[in-house]
Amino acid sequence: MTIERRLAARLIKRVPMEITLVMDSSAEPLPAETMNISKSGAYFATSLKLHEGAKLELRLKVPEEIKSLPPLECKFIGRVTHVEPLGKNGMSGVGVHFLYYSLD
Repeated sequence: MTIERRLAARLIKRVPMEITLVMDSSAEPLPAETMNISKSGAYFATSLKLHEGAKLELRLKVPEEIKSLPPLECKFIGRVTHVEPLGKNGMSGVGVHFLYYSLD
């Protein structure tokens, strides 16, 4: 039996976003989309080779269904909490915990 560790309910929804590694300010943002999202984090697929603990900047429009955040375009800084292979095409599923956000 697995123990549910999430503190917030997930919304199964594809939300377009852009991802940038925080430590590489010269990097171009990469397009992606969430597979699920909550007020505390997101899960998405990517071909980026990320590791747990990496800090990311995610830019996305918060879905209206998440009542505790403004339904606006936001910039989130998050920490990768887990990475798992998705199939055999080199893609990974990445879970990110939001540390903070801004409206810029």
